[in-house]
Amino acid sequence: MKNGDTTGDFQTARTAIVSSAHAIHDTYAGFIAPLLPFLVERLSLLKVEAGVFLLFYQGASILQPLIGHLADKSNLRKFALIMPAITGITLSLLGTAPTYFIAIMYSLVAGISSASLHAILPALVGTLSGKQLGKGMSFWMVGGEIGVMLGPLMVTFMISTFSIESTPWLMIPGILMSIVLSILLKGIPHHNSGNHRNSKAPVKKMTLIMLPLAGIVVMRVLLRTASEIYLPIFMLEKGANIWLAGISLTILQGFGVAGTIAGGFMKDRYGFKAVMLMSIVFASIGMLIFVGANGALMIASLALMGAASMMVLPVGMSFIQEQFPENRSLANGYYLAMLFAINAVGGVITGFLYDQIGGYQTFLLSAPIGLLGIPFVFLLPREKDLK
Repeated sequence: MKNGDTTGDFQTARTAIVSSAHAIHDTYAGFIAPLLPFLVERLSLLKVEAGVFLLFYQGASILQPLIGHLADKSNLRKFALIMPAITGITLSLLGTAPTYFIAIMYSLVAGISSASLHAILPALVGTLSGKQLGKGMSFWMVGGEIGVMLGPLMVTFMISTFSIESTPWLMIPGILMSIVLSILLKGIPHHNSGNHRNSKAPVKKMTLIMLPLAGIVVMRVLLRTASEIYLPIFMLEKGANIWLAGISLTILQGFGVAGTIAGGFMKDRYGFKAVMLMSIVFASIGMLIFVGANGALMIASLALMGAASMMVLPVGMSFIQEQFPENRSLANGYYLAMLFAINAVGGVITGFLYDQIGGYQTFLLSAPIGLLGIPFVFLLPREKDLK
């Protein structure tokens, strides 16, 4: 398969290897939410102040279009492969940060590292996927979801078995894996290889796609940040122990893996709009059930919410890369920058609402607001109109 060719066969082994870098990196991203209750207590923080960690971590994604533009012109892959180590070091130190300022700095450095990895490697996965971009983005997103699923388990085990002071030891796997992955991925070619260096991204077409996608992301941001950032705090306030609070995130993300896989395959078969509608509706239903549920029903609603919510991510990424094959890293950078930036700001807003009206009302409110994303799905241009 030629570099930059999107008509070849799906390269399963290579796609899996690249996606494993995502899994390793996002394992550390999964540390942040479980650490928040400890940081709130140790540093005497309000919920909104705790949300600032995610603001800096995800807010650094505004750099992704710039990084993506540079990646379209030169091979930055070797730099992306060291990012699991950098993110692992900084987020393993987050729980032991002596001051609020240092904790924010750890979050910012990890955020820049994350922005670099997410701007560069998805385009490589897209190239290795041939015509099956939905499937390729599912591989990529599954890697990330597995990481985020395992992250809470790892950090919760370390804290409950030893102490919060032991979490820096968790950086070791990230450092080792960056070394190993750099060796394993040494022979994979640059996704562009100079074939389209002089091409320019069509601004009008990108705007027609990005604006409705931004509307969908804005409407679902309260649901996503409530469930992915403040879930451990909410569970502890409901009387759950530290293990159940930590595992609740793993349940959410674990079924998110299933949703990610299903979303990519369904997109290739039914189209991106159908999958997005399904994601919005069932995620909101899952949240409504979760707020008032206990026991097995609570677990089932978490599973539904996780699976449905994560369907939209590989769908959006594969659609973006299909529409901008000559500017994949740039377009992917804009999409993820928009996604992460909105989630970063949304995390702070969710924390503010949590402080003002309480967790129950905040989680409950997120469901109907999420449904307001439905009209934006119909504002997305049809695939045939973009060709």
